[in-house]
Amino acid sequence: MSTKEDILDAAMAVFGKHGFRGGTIRDICDRAGANVAAVNYHFHDKASLYTEVLQYAYRNAGTGEPMPTLADAPDNPAAQLLAWIDWYVRRLLHSGGTDVGRLMAREMTEPTAALDDLAKGAVHDVFSELGRLIDVASGGTLTERELKLRCIAVVGQCLVFHTSRAMLERLDPPHFGSKDAGEISQHIAQWTIRSFDLSNVDPTT
Repeated sequence: MSTKEDILDAAMAVFGKHGFRGGTIRDICDRAGANVAAVNYHFHDKASLYTEVLQYAYRNAGTGEPMPTLADAPDNPAAQLLAWIDWYVRRLLHSGGTDVGRLMAREMTEPTAALDDLAKGAVHDVFSELGRLIDVASGGTLTERELKLRCIAVVGQCLVFHTSRAMLERLDPPHFGSKDAGEISQHIAQWTIRSFDLSNVDPTT
């Protein structure tokens, strides 16, 4: 690995444990076996380093498999929706407990300006593709607001198996972990597709 990658990996660990405010350049340099001049050369300052670390962590989360898209199978959006959910679930379960997972979890609870850049870039692309898949799989019947709610609901159902893993492991069996990714994905996809048929039902009546 290059010095820059060594610094990024060290920064993931340090910032994941201490957060942006608590993590120091000195700790990162000691862990990476680099000097402060190398950090200044590659990243200029702590804030720029943290912004790049967050992007680096997001790119390195998951299994490295490419995100399924509607373009991969435009004639079968429901199957592609399942493929997307399966990809996302496996990505989340794979990143749990690692430096990547810890860093992302801390950023969610202690957001910084770097989160804005991440949201406008890679995360926006992922969320937009989910929206396209749901829109086409539902037959284009959802309003923009309904579509966004469906996207958030899908992401939320996936995330709970990652963010609440410690609690889920302490509840009564059956437990759900990485080995159950396929079952989890099928359940979420089936729930989502069934919800299309209920889009015109008023739950208050």
